[in-house]
Amino acid sequence: MKVVLTQDVKGTGKAGETRDVADGYARNFLLPRKLAQPATKGAQQQVDRAKATTVQREQRELDEAKALAVKLEAVQVVLKLRSGKDGKLFGAVTNADVASALKQQHGITLDRRKIEFDVPVKAMGAGTAHVKLHREVTARIPLMVTSA
Repeated sequence: MKVVLTQDVKGTGKAGETRDVADGYARNFLLPRKLAQPATKGAQQQVDRAKATTVQREQRELDEAKALAVKLEAVQVVLKLRSGKDGKLFGAVTNADVASALKQQHGITLDRRKIEFDVPVKAMGAGTAHVKLHREVTARIPLMVTSA
């Protein structure tokens, strides 16, 4: 029986592929679990439309991430934190500090879990933070740490 897979099925194929499978496998496993549809022109067209919308959505998300990356690299975030006499901070700059300062100073809201540091910033002065906006887009945010 020819079926069009609507989801990835281990050992059978990926979503959108047309496969020739045993009748019992299709009737008793794939079709009741909505993992596949009988192969018709309409089913194939429906899968093709779903793929096209997915591609468009992913392209739009990539474009938005690139635009946000350009915007983030153009701004500088000033962090005012408590420090000791020798210029060392009490602790280190955290990703939550950067996210809140970015929202207050520039109005850009980011999830703190997307912000990472190559080297922990534990002293006054300049530093950088990296933001993973998309699997293909990473932005660098310049930081300036000052005493409060």
